[in-house]
Amino acid sequence: MAEWLSERWLAYLQEELLLVPMTPGQRKSAERGDARLTFARGRIEAEVSVGTTGAIATATLKIRPFGQREWRRIEAAIARDPEAARRLLSGTVGPDLESLFNKAGASLLPAGRGLSHRCTCNQGAGCRHQRVLAVRAARAFAANPFLWFQVLGRERDELLAGVRAHLADRAGSAGHLPTGAAGLLSAATLEPLLDPRRFLFTETDPADIPVRPEEAEVPDALLRVLGPLPLAPELNRTRRYEIAPVARWGRTFNVHQLVEETAEQVLARYYRAVSVGAAELARGERAPVYREEPLPGKRIPPRDRIADEIAALVAERAESIALDELVAACPTAAALPWETAAQAVREAAARLPAGYLVLAGRCVARRDDLLSGAAFRHVITWPEWQSRRLSPSGDWFLALALIGCRPPFEAEVGGVAVPAPGVHESADPVFALLEPEVGDELIITVAEAEPLRLHVQLRRRAARSLLEPLPADQAAARIVATAIATDPYQGIAEADVIQLLLAEGFYRPGRMPDPVWLLPMPAVGEPIRWGSGRRIVSSYWGRSSLTPGTHPLHWRQGTRFTPGFGNCLAALPLPERRAALTLVETWAERWHGSLLNPDHPPPLSAFLHFLLNWAPVIAQQLNLSAEAALRALGLGIRCLVDAEPAMARVYRPFLEACGAVEPFRHRLETLPPLHTPEFQVWEMEGFRWLGPELSLS
Repeated sequence: MAEWLSERWLAYLQEELLLVPMTPGQRKSAERGDARLTFARGRIEAEVSVGTTGAIATATLKIRPFGQREWRRIEAAIARDPEAARRLLSGTVGPDLESLFNKAGASLLPAGRGLSHRCTCNQGAGCRHQRVLAVRAARAFAANPFLWFQVLGRERDELLAGVRAHLADRAGSAGHLPTGAAGLLSAATLEPLLDPRRFLFTETDPADIPVRPEEAEVPDALLRVLGPLPLAPELNRTRRYEIAPVARWGRTFNVHQLVEETAEQVLARYYRAVSVGAAELARGERAPVYREEPLPGKRIPPRDRIADEIAALVAERAESIALDELVAACPTAAALPWETAAQAVREAAARLPAGYLVLAGRCVARRDDLLSGAAFRHVITWPEWQSRRLSPSGDWFLALALIGCRPPFEAEVGGVAVPAPGVHESADPVFALLEPEVGDELIITVAEAEPLRLHVQLRRRAARSLLEPLPADQAAARIVATAIATDPYQGIAEADVIQLLLAEGFYRPGRMPDPVWLLPMPAVGEPIRWGSGRRIVSSYWGRSSLTPGTHPLHWRQGTRFTPGFGNCLAALPLPERRAALTLVETWAERWHGSLLNPDHPPPLSAFLHFLLNWAPVIAQQLNLSAEAALRALGLGIRCLVDAEPAMARVYRPFLEACGAVEPFRHRLETLPPLHTPEFQVWEMEGFRWLGPELSLS
């Protein structure tokens, strides 16, 4: 530390009338000032913050530097004094250096050498910003006196190299060790080598010596040598909880277990962690916790440093990372207590730069990584088929919206570029080009992330396999069940489920699950169901809220309708009359209200539930074709309209649905035996066709 140069510098500025003598209070105020100092050849500049407004004033001190000839004389003068040269080469600048400058015809603090002092505040000489420059520069010179040589025109490496060169020239002129066998060493030649003050001197720059730090074989050896801490037994016991896996009932649970330790064991864990971290820092394998500060003396909040570390870590891994994992992975957060670190990481995650997302409040990922290679499965639902346009309630549209993709964006359908589907009030270009039917499947992939461009491919319902999405459905449901295990009654919202699946690597080729509203189905094998407010909650009985009622064991000819309804069917052949009565009676049993009440009519969603999931079962038991079953069901609905004309408007979409023969034939032909796993998958297919607008209504 060159404290003498610090005081000499302040006195020098006062002698040159560049600094008004300061009171002790003014000097303390200048030491506390926020400033960024820049040292360059012939110039010192300080950017000083002004008050609490954040404005910056720039104070500048200029001085004419020495030339090459002057520096060569100074280096020669230093080389002539071995002690001064040794101290300088070791990084120490003593007061005797000023006299060596004088012997070389120069001055360490030159007077009247183009000196000028200016400040952008325009307050004249002696402003606060000039005092901050003087005091902070004095502190910098005390820590690194070579900064003053840099201002005078000589970098540290150049100065040390010049002094070494002059020392080598002096050694060569005084004589060197002869190379012949007959050479003799004189006392004058050996005297510099035998000088005990030069015993540790080396011509090699210490900065060039490679250092390879490694962890010690016994990291806590020092603690073992010191022995046990002199603590009372009751003070030498600590308790902590750690997460450990426990196997029960064929599953593995993570539980908190109590662990007792002594104070030496706790200290040893910290000691080992610090040693390993220090070795990683020395090897360059780990970034330091403290970053370069924008203004000396101004502290950077931990959350800003943590935000930079999170962004760097997520960009390096190119995948989503859980917030709990970031608490231990970020160096700044790892140095904080756990509760403080977890809160700091959450605050930092809210300050990430553009392009970084926090998914479901649990994970952090980059938008580009989520979009790259994303693929979604979408089955054409009954409402979409009727309106001839895709609904924006599909998982593909919700997922893109949740990660910041806002329409309009482009899509490629059959090699033709069209506007994005699902966002237009008019006809949808997907239906115009592909003409999908209810139950057909669209594979929507991200062809280009920026700007967003989608690729849409059609797969007909006859070419689809109902079992194909089931593994992805079960894996997704398992993740959702794990996520809501901490709060099974509150559950997790639909949007959070989609974000969670995005973070877990779903919606990719090979991992494309069904839409979220299909996850609480019996076929997925996880006890989850839909609760209020479109939230998935835990279900201890494993029942799905999508399935209305229970399976009827058999169907019989109904007797609930009036004789007038039977008279409407009297002209029909007996098989058709029996089919119509059975279908309408079963539909009446599914609807708890009156089928002829205009004030409380049955909704279309309930009828489509029956049409897609139960009517095929009845038709198979009665040995009816698809056309005959729909004709009989339509006839029964027309009889209801004849009995109550006010219901004509209500039952109009019912009759339109009875005209969709091809979808019903597909349901009838693919119907497996009842009460089998295949029947559960077949039933899920019916809910795929309904869509969230009807399934959750």
